Formats: sequence, structure tokens, C-alpha cells
Amino acid sequence: MGNKKRNLERRGDERRSFEAPRTIDVSDQQAMRFWSQRLGVPQEEIAEAVREVGPNSTAVALKLEAPQEERTAPPSPPLR
Repeated sequence: MGNKKRNLERRGDERRSFEAPRTIDVSDQQAMRFWSQRLGVPQEEIAEAVREVGPNSTAVALKLEAPQEERTAPPSPPLR
């Protein structure tokens, strides 16, 4: 029996995934350290971006890639 098959038997049929999670849990310190390192910004900026755009990691990354002056939400259009 090969090593690969033995490893699968030990873990069951669970496959290991090295994909980043699709959402950011700001209450999880380990996740915040991961995203801070991955995105290259302080945890506080990530938490602020999550408050503004939600926990979707792609939306947060896009928000943080915007120039500093564009990181704030645009003003809401006037109601008619």
C-alpha cells in the first residue's frame, strides 16, 4: 500500500485544501494574522474594510488595493 493511500485512510476521505477562506472572520485572531500578512496591511485596516464592504475576502482585498483617498465609501446620492 502506497503512502498516499495510507494517508487518506488516516484522514478518511478528507482532502487537504490550501485555499484561502472566502470570508474574513474578524473575531478570529489567527485568521486576522493570516489576512494581515497575506494582504500586507495592519489588522485594523482589514477590520475597517470588513465593516465597509462585508467579510468577502475578494471585496476586502479590492477595497484595500484602492488608493488611500478612495478607501472611504462614496457619498450616497440624494433621495428624490
